[in-house]
Amino acid sequence: MISYFLLSLKTHWRWWLTIAALVTFAWLWNENTRVSASLTTLQGENDSNRAITDNMLRTVAITNIVLGTNQHAKNQIALESQSASSDIKSAVAGDDCASRPVPVGAANRLQQYADSVRTSATTTNPSQPDS
Repeated sequence: MISYFLLSLKTHWRWWLTIAALVTFAWLWNENTRVSASLTTLQGENDSNRAITDNMLRTVAITNIVLGTNQHAKNQIALESQSASSDIKSAVAGDDCASRPVPVGAANRLQQYADSVRTSATTTNPSQPDS
């Protein structure tokens, strides 16, 4: 019986080799399909994560621009305030202000500054809706 099997194996080795090759090919095809499906899933997740990261970076960039603009506006307001203070001090220098009305130059400058602050506050205040 064993000799018949060995004889059969010797005479039909091509068939056995073909069957082994087909089994190997089928296994490799199955693995390729599985890996390809996993790759497609991972590429989709990667694209989604990339979109989320891009949106976050864009949001951070916009936030930085807004913060920089606000800081610039604050600096401008501080400079205008210092200028207004200096103008008022020079307008009232040597005047006894307690007993007399405010000099016209100082009152005009104060009014101009107040108007400019109100104008900038209404145009740049994010808590108020645009009309």
